[in-house]
Amino acid sequence: MVVREIDHDPFEVDGEQYFVRELVWNGTGGRSYGLVSCRDEEVLTEDESFDNYPTDAQITVVLEGRGVDVELETCKFCRREILLATAHRHDNGWVGSCCWDERLRVTA
Repeated sequence: MVVREIDHDPFEVDGEQYFVRELVWNGTGGRSYGLVSCRDEEVLTEDESFDNYPTDAQITVVLEGRGVDVELETCKFCRREILLATAHRHDNGWVGSCCWDERLRVTA
């Protein structure tokens, strides 16, 4: 049984808004994560949710499976694939939420 839902900050990809919804389950200490459309609150991961907060690459797979055009870049610090739509420009590269810290803003 789900005892709590946590909606994380929305982000935009190809003109549409999405967010990750975290479900906290009773008695198991477990959590699951789903990708949700802001437009109609459709859960895009209805068939299979994530066990951990999804990476940008996992979000990309879900969105591309639904025909959404997704652009990926590489985080200049950790080299992970990141959503260009949510990346931060820094010097001659991109930084994902994986490594972004507001202190980087003053060094860009």
